[in-house]
Amino acid sequence: MKKVITATIVFFVIVIGQYFMPIKKESIYVYNDSGVSEESLTHTISFFKKNYAKNYNITAINAAQIKITNWYDDAALFVMPGGADIPYARKLNGQGNKIIKDYVNNGGSYLGICAGSYYASAKIEFDKDGPLEVIGTREIDFFPGIAKGPVLAPFKYKSNSGTRAANIVYNNNDVSVFYNGGPYFILPEKTQNIETLAYYNYEQKSLPAIVKVKYGQGLVILSGVHFEYDTYKLDKNDVYLKKIIPILSKNKNETEKLAISLIKHLGI
Repeated sequence: MKKVITATIVFFVIVIGQYFMPIKKESIYVYNDSGVSEESLTHTISFFKKNYAKNYNITAINAAQIKITNWYDDAALFVMPGGADIPYARKLNGQGNKIIKDYVNNGGSYLGICAGSYYASAKIEFDKDGPLEVIGTREIDFFPGIAKGPVLAPFKYKSNSGTRAANIVYNNNDVSVFYNGGPYFILPEKTQNIETLAYYNYEQKSLPAIVKVKYGQGLVILSGVHFEYDTYKLDKNDVYLKKIIPILSKNKNETEKLAISLIKHLGI
């Protein structure tokens, strides 16, 4: 009789424990739809698979899947990679953006890199008065300020002419990181829940390059630089890239440390 009672108690403890235990967040979702740069997507997925595949599923997700699946139930992180942000808005405005915002507000994490960081800011000022000008507001609005760029060089689609080895300061250390068209962040007057993690060291100016935002119960990191890029996978025959590859290669270990440190900020 005692064995039956003991077995019954154990059964209920297991069942009740499973019911009340929080769901393990086991997937990192990387957005892949119109506007996403194929190169940026490749580097992003490669970075996460290399460093996090043992503990997380690394999964590409498109706009339709964001709207019709319960991806947020097991999402440890949602990543918006580089590319062009106007197509992001076309696919996600309305329902898609609301789902992403609710996910973060309820305790999720968002990482926006380059275009993904423009997209998550309240306002964009890209190539102002230039041929590629994009100025406007964005629905997601995790960062309640302005993402303004490009910072280091004019940007050109389908070209690496605007790439640079950006010198940023992180934890009082200088780090050289791949850059192509990203913004710096103009903080609003009230900077509550916003932390600047890294600065561009540019023309004797310190411009916010990477920011962290507490949004509801969740966390957001927006980066104007491509810390996820693997220098060894860059095209050494590209006339523009071969100028910066030696600098980035020399600094590769520091860049990798930076990347892992940033992801830790998001609880991964």
